[in-house]
Amino acid sequence: MTASPTQPARGTGRVPTDSADGVWTWADEGDPEWSWLPRSRTVPVPCGRYFDAVRMPADIAMPVLRRLGSGSGPVLANDVTRVWWVLLPLGEAEPGRWAPGVRVLRRGTVIGIPPREVTGGKDVHWVVTPGADTTSATRLREALIAAETAPSLPVLRPVNRPISPARRLAPAPDTAALPLNPRPLTPTQLRTGRLLLAGNTNQEIAAELKVSVTTVREHLKGIGYRAGGTTPAGRAAALLAGGHLPPPQTAMAAPDFTSDDLALIRAVAELSHPASVPMHLRDSQEDHLAQLRQVAGARSNAHLVALAWTQLTAAQSRPIAMSGTEAS
Repeated sequence: MTASPTQPARGTGRVPTDSADGVWTWADEGDPEWSWLPRSRTVPVPCGRYFDAVRMPADIAMPVLRRLGSGSGPVLANDVTRVWWVLLPLGEAEPGRWAPGVRVLRRGTVIGIPPREVTGGKDVHWVVTPGADTTSATRLREALIAAETAPSLPVLRPVNRPISPARRLAPAPDTAALPLNPRPLTPTQLRTGRLLLAGNTNQEIAAELKVSVTTVREHLKGIGYRAGGTTPAGRAAALLAGGHLPPPQTAMAAPDFTSDDLALIRAVAELSHPASVPMHLRDSQEDHLAQLRQVAGARSNAHLVALAWTQLTAAQSRPIAMSGTEAS
C-alpha cells in the first residue's frame, strides 16, 4: 500500500515525496526535525504526529506572541478566520480548553501546514517560521497569563507520548512590548511608519511619499507582516516595541493618563486582550478614545499610542487594575 503524504514511508521514517507535484520534501540532513514541511503548497497534517497545537483567536495570540518574544517556536495564522495556532513539541499538554477561545487540539485534528517560505497573505501562513526555537506549554501558559488574556489556567499534565528531544529555550522576556517576529524593515516602510506615528492619514502619507494610497496600504501591510500589528494602532505599537522607530519627541508633552486610560490604549494598540478594558469603558470606548486624542493632541489612534508610549512601557511592569467583577 502506498504511504499517504502525511505518513512516513515504511521503513524510512521519512515523509515520502508526492510524485505528482513534489509537494513534500526534506529540508536537509542537518535539520531533520522539520523534514516533513511541504514544499509547494499547503497540505493537511494531523496534530499529534509531528507536533501538538494550541488554537486561539488572533486578538489573544498577538499580545501572547509579543510576550513570548522573538525566541518563540513556530506559529501559524489565518487572516480570514483570524485564528492562530502555536505549535508545541509532542506531549507538552493534554487536549482541552485552557481559557475561553484557547484550546489544545486533539490528536488527529488536521490543520493546514504551508511551506516554510509562506509568511504572508490572507490564507494560512507562518507568523513565526520553524527554526531552532520551540515554545513549551508551560511558557505559553505563562505568556497567556502575563498578557492578561487568561487570568487562570489548569495545571498542565504531561501526556504519555513520545517527545522530541528538547531544544534550549530562550529566557522569557520581562515585558509585553516585544516584537512579534522582528525582521528588518525597508527604508520606505520606515518612512511610512514614521509618518504613521506622527498621525498622518493614508492620503497624507501618499502625498508625502509621492505614491498612491494603494501603495501606502501595501507598505503598511508589509509593516504588519514584518513587525506585527493588524491595525494602524497595533502597527504603531509594533514599530516602537521592536525598536524600529523611536516615539515622537512630543511624547514628553503627553498628559498623565490614568490606569483606565492606559488599559484602553493598550487594548487598542494590541498589547493586551480587549477584555482588559475596564468594564465601565467598554460601551463608550470610542467616545473615551476621542477624548484622549483631544487631550493629548493626537491625530489618530496610532498617534495616541506613540504619544503615550513612555507611559505604556512604564505601566507594563505592573498589572493594570480592571474595574467591575472581572478584576483579577
